[in-house]
Amino acid sequence: MPNLMVFLLGVIALAAFFRFDFIFYVVYIFFFVYLLSRAWIDAVLKRIVCERTYEGRALNGEKVPVTLTVTNRSWLPIPYLRVHESVPARLKTPNFERAVLSMSPRSSATMHYELDCRHRGLYLLGPMTIEAGDLFGIYSEERQVIHKHNIAVYPRIVSLTDLSLPAQTPYGTIRRKQSLMEDPSRLLGVRPYMDGDSLRHIHWKMTASSGQLQTKRFEPAISVEAQIYLNLNRADYSVQRLATASELAIETAASFAAVLTQQRQTVGISSNGSDPLVDEDSAINLRPNRGAAQLTAILDVLARIELNEQVPFEVILREARLQLRWGGTGVVVTPHATDELVSILLLLKRSGLNIILILVDPQASFAAIKRRMEQAGIETFEVWQESDLNVWR
Repeated sequence: MPNLMVFLLGVIALAAFFRFDFIFYVVYIFFFVYLLSRAWIDAVLKRIVCERTYEGRALNGEKVPVTLTVTNRSWLPIPYLRVHESVPARLKTPNFERAVLSMSPRSSATMHYELDCRHRGLYLLGPMTIEAGDLFGIYSEERQVIHKHNIAVYPRIVSLTDLSLPAQTPYGTIRRKQSLMEDPSRLLGVRPYMDGDSLRHIHWKMTASSGQLQTKRFEPAISVEAQIYLNLNRADYSVQRLATASELAIETAASFAAVLTQQRQTVGISSNGSDPLVDEDSAINLRPNRGAAQLTAILDVLARIELNEQVPFEVILREARLQLRWGGTGVVVTPHATDELVSILLLLKRSGLNIILILVDPQASFAAIKRRMEQAGIETFEVWQESDLNVWR
């Protein structure tokens, strides 16, 4: 537009010099059309409403549909409207969505595209901009109509159908073949009364029908209260496996949280990773709880979490005794086991907690670490790649 104005001023100067009245009439008409187009576009842009509709959470590998709705609420048509939506490159290729529209008064138009959510993380959609212009292309104006919105892609969750965590709480929902105590809420059947059976467990209806004393049989079960301790200290990972091992650690933590929630157990998570939505220097700590809402909160954190160097992992572990009751289970997911880490785990074991150690980037002989930890009664596993999770399948 500045070049066009220079050209017009030059034309006016020539017309004035050679006294061409016709050129003045053309310039007057052009300026009138220009002012009319500008007022038209300004009035239309004030009455355009745009919306972005999508699901703000996505499972790993899921395709999320996004709908963009552009509504012209004015009584004026829009001859030319260009819509441009910015999209993260890891969710869509190419990383934009464009469309050119022509809208009548009081009408709407929709655009659809999909996000291919294959990479864990917190992503920003947008901004969305529109550019409206007149029919002759004399005047156009661009505005940002929708700001950035978040979408959280959850880490990959592996189905751990054979997960069996140690616990010392006798009543719960996880079936066990052997147990020192039976859960009176889980009736298995009846059997003939034997000396020593509690009179409170006599099944009076079966006794009346059979004519012999019958006592109730209960199914042994346990309850697990688990806290996942995830080490995302950048300095603890080897440079070669920094990205691979850290993502594998997050995937392992998510899989444990999912299967424990499926089993209706209480589970929480603590980590020294950083959450971009909170203060970088503060550790992440979700106390054990149960239910779908707790799993959603854990997966939200694991979708956003990033490597950090502010909080040593040993600081997180020292607070484990304050988060778990006696007999609780601590699932420790860390790249490797240092001497200081081993000392803290032995202390937690002696304080009455059950510890499971999972190493995703061991920097020493794993067999030696495993022997040392199992002598103290701590189960130790190496998860070097995703297929190593098959031990719990």
